[in-house]
Amino acid sequence: MAGVSKRTVDYYTNIGLLTPLPSEKKYRYYSEETLARLKLIESMKKQRFTLEEIKQQLDLLDVEKADSSASLHLLKGQMKQLEGQLVQLQEAMVNLDPNKSTAATKQLLFQGMTLVQSLMLYLEEITSLL
Repeated sequence: MAGVSKRTVDYYTNIGLLTPLPSEKKYRYYSEETLARLKLIESMKKQRFTLEEIKQQLDLLDVEKADSSASLHLLKGQMKQLEGQLVQLQEAMVNLDPNKSTAATKQLLFQGMTLVQSLMLYLEEITSLL
């Protein structure tokens, strides 16, 4: 599929450029992500990068991806916490005496809900890009 020989795939696997999926048998299975990685390796080779330079670049990409994933996980946790706080605020607003509830309090609640909804949409957009 990538236009390289089995021997090339085996060599890249042996030197750590590619990683097969776990298998109960002796067969090696590769994901779509690995196929894209293999195509990237071949493209870099055409640009006359050495295999060591390619490995360094791929390692940097892997670290960046892991950092992005960790940041995204943290952001999701913070969003859930904000969502919980918003629910608590809404419950508190329901229990307030309508005659004592000020327009400013209602406006604050509305702005808070709008902010959380916007952040949730932004988070979904970021998630889809990863």
